[in-house]
Amino acid sequence: MAIEPTIRQEFGVFGFPSGRINRTTTWGSALNFPEEQVLDIAGENVNTAISIDSKAENGNLFVEVNVASESSLQDRKLVVYLVEDGIIRDQTNYFNNDSNSPYYQLGDPIIDFELNHVLRTAISDVFGDVIPNTAELTDYTANYNYNLPGDFVVENLSLVVMVVDMDNSAINSQHAHVGQSIFYE
Repeated sequence: MAIEPTIRQEFGVFGFPSGRINRTTTWGSALNFPEEQVLDIAGENVNTAISIDSKAENGNLFVEVNVASESSLQDRKLVVYLVEDGIIRDQTNYFNNDSNSPYYQLGDPIIDFELNHVLRTAISDVFGDVIPNTAELTDYTANYNYNLPGDFVVENLSLVVMVVDMDNSAINSQHAHVGQSIFYE
């Protein structure tokens, strides 16, 4: 299964750049992504926390994710994505002729463009692994092992972990570089 087209179809993304808030709410358009739309909800208290621990050894990535909640975990899924920074590729430039764009007259394609936060793979199911019903204040632990392809640069890899509802709306998320341990947040 190709990950990017599957995600794009599920969330109704028909072009790029595109953004979603909490996975399901459309955020801005083209190059206009108003910060206040995100800042209005950033830092909201939620009763579900995520911790991440990972390491890369001998071409394998080992990930442990823990989820705990002040209320029981029911009808929840765990999503684990692997993203990479610093990928250099030629980039189609839809805004080459738009004088309001920071990409104006940079060429189409833009040669050797640096791409960051590139979704490399879903470590979990692309839309999440079902979390079994778990009592409040009880850790749920998921372990993943992923064989890293040779073209992935370990130093540039990060994990994006989300707990989502069954409708794919994000409840909480956490980010950690590979090799970094993040305690519950």
